[in-house]
This record gives sequence, structure tokens and C-alpha cells, in this order.
Amino acid sequence: MPEKQPLWTLPAGVLLVCASTNGLAMEADSEKSTEAVKQYNAVPLEGGDSVTDDLAQDAIPVGSWLRSDILQDALSPWFEAKKSLKKNYGLNVQLSYQALYQQVDVEDIDTDDAAAGRAEFQGVWTLFDRNGPNKGSLSFRFEDRHTLDSEIPPTSLFREIGSIVPTATGFSDFGGAWTELAWRQTAMGGRLKLIGGKISAISWYNAHALSGAKKGFVNPSLQSSLSKPLPGRGLGAGGAFMVSPGFVVVAGAHDANAKSAENPFDSIEEEEYYSSVEFRWLPNSIENARWDKVQVQLWHQDAKEKAGVQSGKGMTFLVSKLLDDRWMPYVLGGISDGDASTFEQDFVAGLGVGFNSKAGAARDVLGVAVGWGNPSNELLREQYSSEVFYRFPLIRNFTITPSLQYIVNPALNPDEDDVVVAGIRMRANI
Repeated sequence: MPEKQPLWTLPAGVLLVCASTNGLAMEADSEKSTEAVKQYNAVPLEGGDSVTDDLAQDAIPVGSWLRSDILQDALSPWFEAKKSLKKNYGLNVQLSYQALYQQVDVEDIDTDDAAAGRAEFQGVWTLFDRNGPNKGSLSFRFEDRHTLDSEIPPTSLFREIGSIVPTATGFSDFGGAWTELAWRQTAMGGRLKLIGGKISAISWYNAHALSGAKKGFVNPSLQSSLSKPLPGRGLGAGGAFMVSPGFVVVAGAHDANAKSAENPFDSIEEEEYYSSVEFRWLPNSIENARWDKVQVQLWHQDAKEKAGVQSGKGMTFLVSKLLDDRWMPYVLGGISDGDASTFEQDFVAGLGVGFNSKAGAARDVLGVAVGWGNPSNELLREQYSSEVFYRFPLIRNFTITPSLQYIVNPALNPDEDDVVVAGIRMRANI
């Protein structure tokens, strides 16, 4: 993790402007803005489980519990080939495989466990202005999701216990599909970012550093506010504009009926959209935008006639802060009207803790979060969800993440007071 600037330390450009109105002050402020643009241009604006976030975070060396020189020697030709592709052609690629197993403690249900795997080939191919501020890139992801010797995948386990939200996201069994194929363009010297194509509408808004199911919380109600809709990956367009070094506006429009594994041109014909604008205040520095931020989102979704879903609108918020390069507390929540979302109101408080972070990035990560949600369906009771996980790299490029969830008052099962969900994840990436 980057070294943080104390909150009470004003940037040099600000000090000079306060002290003088001559050309030197203007020049310093210009240099400050230029540096901020460079930092902003290098920081992915999407949350966890996005192509750009995976590539950026996996490129950071963090060490491991055990050494495996034989394995690393065997993989070295692949890593050298990747470096050559990126250097000579602007193509940054990655292969990964992740798996999740979950088991619940509920009696008299058809299935009490689930397991699924997720193989991915993803990357970003920078085709224009590779070394300049106005890059043009193609991002892509092909993945295959499948069950692993179980009747259902983890994304379906919540139906067995009567939870209103899944006990896991990202581990379904839709088979093979292109889940992202999009053009990304920067403009105005890096102050403007644009994206269009088949993209995620979920990871873009109200996301924190532990939002991704592959590396953070697996329960979606703790990743982001579920008072907003959750369309699948489909056709959409978005943009982010840096108004000032500490203030960014993100907006987009997405297919409200999108399903990740289906042809995106089929559902877009319905012309029903999920649109959003999010305001992001970065109180410390652009380079720490992953951890230090305040976000407020306003959204609207059209009525979905075939699905029988009314139109809706709402607001979400998120605040997170990195303390001593180790502690990251966060809170998030939202409020909505209509039945376009799972919850009418929700609130989540969580904490991420990084261990062995002297080298600049945490090797092991502990996550703890508790959330409350009031369902949009007024006939259902309020539900509480909590999760604790510990992620550690057993060997380089191979992480293991045991987790435990405790769900109180599963909204769709009034006969059950609480449910415990035990899980374990693994992820290998090269």
C-alpha cells in the first residue's frame, strides 16, 4: 500500500497559492494538477472483481507463507512472455482459477452444501497512445463457471436456507461466456475516462476495496448496498471526470435486464435502463483512492415490464479510510423506493486489516463486517448478515480464504432464527 500523506499536510501548490499570487504559485499548482492526473489515470475506478482491479492488484508482489522455487521456475517462461506482450504490444493478460465451497448448518433441507469453480482469461489491450495520457484500450474477460461435485452452485445455496440475499456471488454455473468486452478511452490529458460495451453495472458503483468475491467478502450484502438494483453484465456506457484532484464524478447507463451469460443484444431491445451518477470525494490523495474515499450515488431504474418490476430510484453512500497502512474501516448503506432493489434500506459496517504490510502491500488480510437490511417487500422481516474471512497466500500466486457467515432472521424462512455458513475459497492466478 502506498505511503499516506497526513491529513493535516496541505499540498505544496495550496500553500503557495495561499502565500502568493505570482506566477510561481500558478506553476506549482499546475504541476500539482498534472501529477494528480497521472495518478488518477493509473488508478482503476471500478471496485473488486473487475478486470482492471484484478490486473492492478495481482501485479503487486506480497510474498507468501511458503516458497515454491520449482513452481516459479516452471512458470517463469509464461511470466516473461507476459512481460514481452505488455512491453511490445500493450497487451496485459491473465489466467486465473478460483473455487468456493460452502456448507450450512440447517436441518431438513434438500441440499446443505455447494461448490463451484470459475476459470478466467482476461486482459487489457492498449491500442492507442500507449505511453501517453489519452490511452485507448480494449478490456475483455472470458470465463467458465461450473459446479464442482455438488448439486447446486454457492450462488443458489441461499434458496435452501431462506435468505433474501445469496451467501455468495460470482460462483454460479452458467458455463462459458464473454462477461466483458469493452472499449476504454481516456481524454482531456487523462481527466476524463470513458467506457462502453459489455460491462458490469455492479462493481462500478458503491464499491470498497474488499467488495470482490474473489478476494474480499463473498456475501453481496456486505460488498455493496443492495438498496440499488443488481443487473447482470450487459451493454452499458459510463464515464468518470476528475473535476479537481480530490473530486471525481462517475456516471453511467446500463441494460436493466442484462444477464451475464446471455447475448447482450437480446435484452437491450427492451430499452429499459439502470442509470446512475456517483460523486466521489478523495480526502487524502488520488493514489489512495482505493481506500480513502467518500461516495454518494443517485440512481434510477426504469420499470421492467416483462419481469413485472416497477421503476425505482434511490441513494447509496460509502465511506472508507486507511489508517496506519493497516486498518480500513468502512460503512455503507442506502435507501430506495419502489421494488427495483432487494432492500428498501440497508446499512453495513466493516473492517479490513492488513498484516505483514511493511513491504508496501498487505500479505494477509482479515475482513469483518455486519449488515442490516429492510426488504422492499413489506411482508418480509428484516435480515442481518455478518461475515469474517482471512485471506493468505500459501505460495506465490495461490491464496486460500476460509470464511464464516452468521445470518439472523433469514427473511424468506420465518421458521429459522439464524444460520451459520462455513466456506473456503482458493484462487490461483498467473
